Amino acid sequence: MTRHETITLEPQAVLQDELTGYALRNASLGPGDEICLLLATSDPELIDGMFPQSKTAEFIDYKVVLLANGEKTVIPIRQQPWNYRYIQPLGNDQLLLVCARATKYENGEADENARIFDTKGNFVRSFCLGDGIEQLSATANKKIWTGYFDEGVFGGRGWDDPIGKHGLINWNEFGEIIDTYEQPDKHFVMDCLGLNVPSDEEVWFSCGVWDSQIGIRKNGKTTYYMNEEVPLYLSAFAMDDDSLLSDDTSHHNGVFHLAKRTGAAYHKVKELSFTNTEGNKIIPIRVSGRGSKLLLQCEKESYLFDLAEKKSVFE
Repeated sequence: MTRHETITLEPQAVLQDELTGYALRNASLGPGDEICLLLATSDPELIDGMFPQSKTAEFIDYKVVLLANGEKTVIPIRQQPWNYRYIQPLGNDQLLLVCARATKYENGEADENARIFDTKGNFVRSFCLGDGIEQLSATANKKIWTGYFDEGVFGGRGWDDPIGKHGLINWNEFGEIIDTYEQPDKHFVMDCLGLNVPSDEEVWFSCGVWDSQIGIRKNGKTTYYMNEEVPLYLSAFAMDDDSLLSDDTSHHNGVFHLAKRTGAAYHKVKELSFTNTEGNKIIPIRVSGRGSKLLLQCEKESYLFDLAEKKSVFE
């Protein structure tokens, strides 16, 4: 029987007036471990009931909420004809908002689905990061990592030679490619479900077509570990030394899976769940990992769990 442990967390921040007329669109951890929230006034209908639009018929108002060192910064970005799904800071003076989808048209042009704003909400520049973006993370030195889902890898929406065919790409702040994953057959990225960028030089990601694997890429080379007895459908994970904590998007039940690395594989050792100070189970609607930290974002409350500070969970 799998061991189970419950841990109590206090909220790092609580959204209040910011949600009036808005709904949470995305939550992630930035390169400085800041909590990055994207709020929107509406959520356009999915194409064929499954795929988010890139450009929208209506204008949408957004708010970016940054939570760091006990301070909350709110940046309005108004009247946008773009369906942003991701938010990351680019340094201290810019914000990166990205749409998951990008259409390539018959004239060769494509949607510039990555759009840069300053910290007052003014548009700065745009470029295309390709279609089918599943994961997005920026580094402290303004590099951008994108991981793609199957349509981004294999093509669609006019992309005969899709940008996302590499499965994982590193960009600079101007949309120029720095590094691409080689897509080896044994470790092919068909859906980059999980991505963790702990530093400027290193990225961890999920890979493997029929089984769950963790890839660690550094200096253009990748090391792989099997992820045994841990859900294939992880969307976020935190790691510290030989420990890995991941979610399971197939259940959304607030249960997380703790694994330890032995040799070339991670093996599940325990399940974790979290409660708030009132004793209620925390079931986040968004989860994001950065290094050893895991963000559990509910509708209003933001919780952080640091695996590096909780070695006792193995005892």
